[in-house]
Amino acid sequence: MKHSDPLYFPRASYAKKLLTSLHDGITHAFTLFAPRRMGKTQFLLQDIAPMAEQIGFNVFYFSFMDDNPDTLAERFQAALYEFATNKPTEKAKTFFAGVKKIAAMGVEIERNESPQTIPPISNIISHIANDKRQTLLLLDEVQELARASNTKDLIRSLRTGLDINQNQIKTIFTGSSTNGLKAIFNDSKAPFFHFAHSLDFPTLGQDFTDFLADIYEQRTGNATDKAAFYQVFERLQKTPMYMRAIVQDMIVNPALSLEDAANIRLEQIQELSDYSGLWAGLKPLDKVLLTDIASGNTSPYTVASRTHYAEALGIDTVSTANVQGCIRRLERQELITRDTTNALQINSTALQTWILGNIEQ
Repeated sequence: MKHSDPLYFPRASYAKKLLTSLHDGITHAFTLFAPRRMGKTQFLLQDIAPMAEQIGFNVFYFSFMDDNPDTLAERFQAALYEFATNKPTEKAKTFFAGVKKIAAMGVEIERNESPQTIPPISNIISHIANDKRQTLLLLDEVQELARASNTKDLIRSLRTGLDINQNQIKTIFTGSSTNGLKAIFNDSKAPFFHFAHSLDFPTLGQDFTDFLADIYEQRTGNATDKAAFYQVFERLQKTPMYMRAIVQDMIVNPALSLEDAANIRLEQIQELSDYSGLWAGLKPLDKVLLTDIASGNTSPYTVASRTHYAEALGIDTVSTANVQGCIRRLERQELITRDTTNALQINSTALQTWILGNIEQ
């Protein structure tokens, strides 16, 4: 599969695995979880969408990440309606949501200068399911739908539509906060409880940095140390966006060494993601626990961990209840989250990079 972005590392085999399971009816929905900046959106747009279209899916993409959550439900409903009412063609269609002004949810949409009544989401999905082709809905950062106001009816209608049309409508949800996703998928009272198969979005490895190193050599003629590329990637908490930026800098300026390019980019990350104000407002145990989790500890309740926390704070003991209360507080603030195995992790790779670069371990 060809990509217009020469630095994009395709995950074709993973995309094929997911799409085959959806197309063949093994499952009807996946939820992919990873912190932001780990490449979920690009995976949907550059791997999943074109491959899905090639095998005959109609594809709809919508991102719930937006600066105005008050109109999120209206815009999603209108975008899905726009997709549903597009005239069918002989080949599969892909729709990246972009609609005109919406008057009110479930009432009107300006479309070809002729406002029309928009039916409920469940009805729209049933209309989409009438197409002879299967449809794949790519719903990005879906936890924002649960956080936005006035979305309960829409979420229920979405679940109904997807439930009754599982054979024709397949879905890939993504999320960057398990705290938000739980409100939709994991709580026994949640509208999408046990609806989708949850997966941790795979973290890229040295094959990714080897790919970038090869591109760098091809573009500049300079030799590279692939092991050093991977070491820099590890310093960046394996965040693809940051590693790509470093290689871009080096291609634009071939005289720039990997070490210098990495240091420049890390300084920029520190400047743009300055958490010193947030850090100053945290409780002492919050700071100790965040630092420990940032360093890779996923078992804060153990005797060894609690002894370490007590020593760091200069107190006699830290109880299990103390740790539990701290974790709940940090989860509410969305500073920590959990992967699909329930292991704790920092909710932002930028925050993790800042902690490891500024806080004494």
